[in-house]
Amino acid sequence: MGGAGPRKARSFVHPILISFVFPEFLSRISLVEIGLTAVAIAGLFLWLRTRERFSLRGFGFWVAVYALARYLAWYAGPGYEFKLHTYGVLIAVGFVLGIWLAMRQAHREGLDPGIILDLSFWILIAAMVGSRVLFIIVNIQDYIADPLALIKIWQGGLVFYGGFIGAVLASWYYCRRHGIDFFRIADIMIPSVALGHVLGRLGCFTAGCCHGMPTGSDWFGAIFHDHGTVVARNHLLGTPIHPTQLYDAAVELSIFVFLILWRGRKRVHGELLALWLMFYGLGRFVVEMFRGDTERGMLLRIDLFGNPKYPQLLSTSQIVALGLFAFGLGLLLLLRKRPRQAPVERPDESKTQEPAAVSARDSQPPPSFPA
Repeated sequence: MGGAGPRKARSFVHPILISFVFPEFLSRISLVEIGLTAVAIAGLFLWLRTRERFSLRGFGFWVAVYALARYLAWYAGPGYEFKLHTYGVLIAVGFVLGIWLAMRQAHREGLDPGIILDLSFWILIAAMVGSRVLFIIVNIQDYIADPLALIKIWQGGLVFYGGFIGAVLASWYYCRRHGIDFFRIADIMIPSVALGHVLGRLGCFTAGCCHGMPTGSDWFGAIFHDHGTVVARNHLLGTPIHPTQLYDAAVELSIFVFLILWRGRKRVHGELLALWLMFYGLGRFVVEMFRGDTERGMLLRIDLFGNPKYPQLLSTSQIVALGLFAFGLGLLLLLRKRPRQAPVERPDESKTQEPAAVSARDSQPPPSFPA
């Protein structure tokens, strides 16, 4: 079309998924009742789906849901505007989808899926705490100046590395305490980590955190307009910037597909974990070169692209990425020295009316971690 200028980069970012103002007729008591009813319905649905007798599995999850409902009822009131942030929704969807995927794989390998459900509760707590703590440590001066920012997780401020470290420590302790092979569980869980991280990075994109540096182009890049995002605090509203959140999501999605395809070819337990450490460490190092949020922590300020305001080397995350790659490579070489393990026998549903519930101790080899 004649006279048309260069194509402009567009913004598809929606930080707020749903905004709801509590009607005047709702009281704090009615909000509590609504929350308890939702918990009861969800619990009944879960029982009807599983047909299991009551146990402590998932009990902590329902306690957390109840506590959230109570908090919302106490904090909110008539006329209060409740905003459901896309960031939190995508993280929650990623976590639930990851649990389902891991439970499905555990069942296919003849393990009790309840082990995954139990472990996931502790992983959730450890990951959230670890991701927030690491971000606070890196940006401690900002939180000293504004202590209330400690609880504003809907604005971003969750470091994946911190969450991953917390989740690994919680998983290792859980497996050691219950006599479970850590590497076997890790191989079941790590594809879920990759898939969940894909959705988490999409959440980062909607919140504007973990953003990239300016592209220097009018037609390529993501444009943010919301003043509540990290992009606004870094004075980049209306500027096309690298969608590094999407770059990272693409890396994790590729790794997820590879792990699913490689799972049937692995020689020993722990191999998938080692491969993820190597591939993600390498991919994350490259993505970090296009990041524009220098508040994430820079050890050196080396500029390779002629833009000293946004140095490409060397961030804290790049150091961790190199550590992940080195640790994954060492772990893979160490695991390859072990004798090849027999393929996992999956339940033959044609010979049994229902799959056997195999306990963790009866269905697995002795723990492979040091005493």
